Amino acid sequence: MRYTFRITIGMLTLIFILTLLFSTPGMISPGGVSLIDTQIQGSSGKEMFVRTKLDFANPEQMEQFPRTVGEWHSTSYDWSRLKESLGADVLLSRAYRHPGYSNPIFFLIIQGTNMSTFHPPVVCYPALGYEIEEEGKAEVPVENASWAAGPWRTELEGLVFKGNMSVKKLVVVRRSGNDKITERRIALYYFVKDERMSVANEVTMVRLSALVPLSGSYQADLEQMKKLAADTFPEMFDVRPKENMLVEILIIEHGVLGYVVIAALLSAPIIFVLLPFIIRICIKPRDYTRLTQKRR
Repeated sequence: MRYTFRITIGMLTLIFILTLLFSTPGMISPGGVSLIDTQIQGSSGKEMFVRTKLDFANPEQMEQFPRTVGEWHSTSYDWSRLKESLGADVLLSRAYRHPGYSNPIFFLIIQGTNMSTFHPPVVCYPALGYEIEEEGKAEVPVENASWAAGPWRTELEGLVFKGNMSVKKLVVVRRSGNDKITERRIALYYFVKDERMSVANEVTMVRLSALVPLSGSYQADLEQMKKLAADTFPEMFDVRPKENMLVEILIIEHGVLGYVVIAALLSAPIIFVLLPFIIRICIKPRDYTRLTQKRR
């Protein structure tokens, strides 16, 4: 009975240690761990791992989202009716203006647990009478972000994040009765999801949109939208690189010492289970009998 109890304790301890070693820091302390992607469900392969600074499901906290971001100044809109009709939990709508750019950029954050809330713009715009002119993806550079510095970044990655965020791009037009284009608009959007859920039960969509010339290039407008997307990024997220498992971190950061620590952790419960048998082998049978009799 005593040996059975020892084996049970040893095996449970070994399973716990193995689970710990093959986990990532984010799995152990997952608070605020999310990813940015261009798809609501599944993975696009271009997702970006982040730590969220905001609780997107908290209306009071979202209302405190900065009205001034760098040189951008905003005006808020009341879209409570739209929020109710969509069944959204939170809807934040602002129009940001920049001194060097004449057009406003409309900034929208919408969060909810009902997937019907997130009819993608590729569905919503046609439903509102727009025609899709162009659909694709864009890369938003998020560079020289000193706010990304932290102990969770390795020396190889450096203290400054320089990378791109992948977003969806949609160009739509509205036509008059004589088929003449009367409005042209570009939208950039992405989704924020919980990385631990294969099918997210809470999704946040961030969308930027702006009016652009009825014909010709819209590149200047697109660059301004990318700038606002990049400037608002640090207000919502900290960049979090995809994490290594603890066993990998021990080996990468501590080398031989890491191997020693892993070996010690794995061998401890095994030695605990086998200790009576080791003692029996090492001590003479007569001495072992006397020892066990004394314990009784």
